[in-house]
Amino acid sequence: MPASQGVLHWPENEAGLTVSTDEAELPYPDLSVDRVLLIHAAECTEAIRPMMREIWRVLAGSGKLIVVVPNRIGIWARLDRTPFGYGQPYTGSQLSRLLRDTMFTPIRTETALHTPPSRSRMMLSTASAWENIGSRWFRAIGGVILLEATKQIYAATPTVERARRRSYVAVPNRQQFRR
Repeated sequence: MPASQGVLHWPENEAGLTVSTDEAELPYPDLSVDRVLLIHAAECTEAIRPMMREIWRVLAGSGKLIVVVPNRIGIWARLDRTPFGYGQPYTGSQLSRLLRDTMFTPIRTETALHTPPSRSRMMLSTASAWENIGSRWFRAIGGVILLEATKQIYAATPTVERARRRSYVAVPNRQQFRR
């Protein structure tokens, strides 16, 4: 958990398995993590690019990153009473651009939380219907964006060395230049 967010003890009644750290200094060795799940981190951090660079460092070569952020277009980001009402909301294209700029390749994007934020029993009892309708017909206005990405690793493409053909260039007569 980011240091600014604080840490919750987990699991209860057992030795703690959570850590509070600066998001730009993760306490893991290079290439040591297979999956990273970012929830309430990308929208709350003050230093998104250093955090993404640090995640890139600890993520294994075949590792995956899953980012969950508030959707700028959705209603969940517009209300302070929701968990996604704070911080920096994103659009799908903004999040994809951020990931590409920080050396990740977006694979798949989905939206969720199509149910309007409400404590109404009727609304809560019909939440699965709202989610089904929203995921099919109103994808753009989901409350959160879920984006899966892989680490970008470029390898040099080997080139085949061709035998060079000798080429001859005619050298002008030096006397032509002495006039």
